[in-house]
Amino acid sequence: MKFRSQAIELIRRMRKTGIDPLFPDLEQTVENRDVAATTDEKIRFAWNHYRAIEQAEAVYFLVPSGYMGTSCKLEVGYAIAMRKPIFFSEKTGDMGLDGYAKAFVHPDEIDRLKGF
Repeated sequence: MKFRSQAIELIRRMRKTGIDPLFPDLEQTVENRDVAATTDEKIRFAWNHYRAIEQAEAVYFLVPSGYMGTSCKLEVGYAIAMRKPIFFSEKTGDMGLDGYAKAFVHPDEIDRLKGF
């Protein structure tokens, strides 16, 4: 989780706005380490996120400076397959990804998600 502190702040803002975010494994260990220790742990975390996507009304991706890692790209694909509305915090610069975003909503404007 490359942007853990930003994700924690975003979740706080979402809750303040009345949005109930699902973000499994954010506090995955006592150390709050940013990477899975084993392949099995990485796969377990991934499936936890896929289940959250299944439960969600929409999926929001935090992509600071347009960066999206492999795990998030897989989650975008899963959200597409689940026919969920997809939102990015900003453009990634990749037409193949950006074309799936219903809108680009900066974290400072997260309350805009309530209108979709």
